Amino acid sequence: MPVKDAQTEQLIKETAMRIFFVEGRLHATTQVIADEAGVNRGLIYYYFKSRDILFQEVFKEAMMVIHNRLHELFLSKTIAFRDKIGQFVELFINQSIKYPYLEVFLVTEVNRDDFTPPVSLNAEIRDEMLSHIGKDLENEIRNGGLPKMSVEQFMTNLVSLCAYPILFRPMLQHMMKMDDKAYWKMINERKKLIMNVLFRN
Repeated sequence: MPVKDAQTEQLIKETAMRIFFVEGRLHATTQVIADEAGVNRGLIYYYFKSRDILFQEVFKEAMMVIHNRLHELFLSKTIAFRDKIGQFVELFINQSIKYPYLEVFLVTEVNRDDFTPPVSLNAEIRDEMLSHIGKDLENEIRNGGLPKMSVEQFMTNLVSLCAYPILFRPMLQHMMKMDDKAYWKMINERKKLIMNVLFRN
């Protein structure tokens, strides 16, 4: 049995991530991945056992990037609330531009009866994050920067403003007759627009 090589394993993962989440070929076969990585198909099974395991592995890695940053961001006691939200918007949109089909796959997975989150927060960390966001939100409302609303409503507004144009990109591009370059330019410009929509001043 050959010795596992970290570089080969990483090459396969990077190739799969590009094929699945950059190019949107979510049903690409192990042969396609092997050909584009320049490796024997048997190596994919050697490192990952199956296509589905490889798929879940690269999905988890992509989600971990944003998960870890959000955890660090929302629990920070030194970053102002608006700056936290601005960094969230920046991170979310940059991730969507880098992996334009990641959100599409996530929504598809969430709607499955047997869905298991690839990255899960334990209850203590989740409650701590919501508590921090709630306190920041209350202060912002008290200072007149936001109308009165619950944490749930605010987070729904925030995620919707970021995610909707990504999920409905084909339809919106068709309606507005925009090519990919123009559309992603518009998405990038939304970073400032979203902040202006969310906050009063």
